Amino acid sequence: MATLTLPIVTPRLLLRDFGPDDLEAVRRYALDPRVLEHTLTELRSEHELTAHFTGVLNARTRRPRRAFELAVVVRRSGALIGTCELARGVGGTVELGYLLARRYWGRGYGTEVAVALREAAFSELRAERLRALIAVENERSRAVLVKAGLRWAALRRRHAHAKGRYWDCDEYELERRDWSAPGGALAPPGRR
Repeated sequence: MATLTLPIVTPRLLLRDFGPDDLEAVRRYALDPRVLEHTLTELRSEHELTAHFTGVLNARTRRPRRAFELAVVVRRSGALIGTCELARGVGGTVELGYLLARRYWGRGYGTEVAVALREAAFSELRAERLRALIAVENERSRAVLVKAGLRWAALRRRHAHAKGRYWDCDEYELERRDWSAPGGALAPPGRR
């Protein structure tokens, strides 16, 4: 099974495994209600955050590794500003996700993360399909996914129940045939 070479380096960011010393930086954004507004996961307390973080640290050692939850770090400052994930699904599908601290929104970091994960999913994890699910009201993520070359594929009504309600989610995807290496340049529209 293919694996991911870490860290992933982009022009401004470093995507790396979390370490034990990262908990305080994670705490700064992971308990912010605005950051979690469009997520199905809700960490309601320090205890839940610590338990989740411990699980992330422990998952790094599992082999074969099916999921990579990574720290998003600004290379210039060393600031940990969020998390991102690639997770293997069924049938060659790899799931993409990301979450950034609010003060770093609107700077293009989300797109930079999504593009880097797109490249890693196809070139290293050998994905046949890259998929992301977002809450239908999450316009920021919709823009990020489109800039990263994913296309709207489906509306998943009542996809999940979380935070006391049912969530409708949009599914975005990119098929391997619409992505081409090296460099992951996207095929022109309509090319199959």
